[in-house]
Amino acid sequence: MLVMPRIRILRLQIGFTLVELLTILVIVAIGALVAMPSLSQALVAQRLRAAATDLTSSLMLARSEAIKRNGSVQIVPLTGATWTSGWRVTGVDSGDQIDRKDKIGDGVVVSRAPATITYERTGRLTTPGVVRLQFSDTASTADRTSCITIDPSGLPRQAHGACP
Repeated sequence: MLVMPRIRILRLQIGFTLVELLTILVIVAIGALVAMPSLSQALVAQRLRAAATDLTSSLMLARSEAIKRNGSVQIVPLTGATWTSGWRVTGVDSGDQIDRKDKIGDGVVVSRAPATITYERTGRLTTPGVVRLQFSDTASTADRTSCITIDPSGLPRQAHGACP
C-alpha cells in the first residue's frame, strides 16, 4: 500500500494579540500622565507671552502712528481701567480708532498699569519717567510673570519675570 505523506498548511497569523494591545495602551497612558504637567505650564507661559506681545505690538504701533500723524495717540483700556478687558489705540485729535485688542487670555492679570498711555507727536510718552506694566497668571501655581517697560523715549521692552 502506498502511503501519501501529509502536507501541513501553515497558517500565517497577522495582527496583534489582546495582551500586546493592552501593553501598548498602558505605556501610552503613562507617557501622557508624565507629560501633562509640563504641557500645562507651557500653556500658562504661552498665554502670558501672547498677552505681553500683543500689548507690546500695540505700543509700537501707537508710537509709530504718533510720529506719522504728527499728533498724539493714546492706548486706553476698553472698559474703565481694566486692561484685561482689552485695549484700543486711538488718535487723540481725530478720535479715530487705529487698533483694538479684545479680552486677553483667561487668568491673565495686568498690574502696575496706568489709566492711559499717551504718545506725543515725537514718539515720546507724555508721562515723565519709565512706565511699567506687569502681566501675571492667576490660574497657575507657578510664579509666572512678564513685564513691559516703556522707557522715556517711548520704546517698549518685554522681559520675563516681575517688574523691578
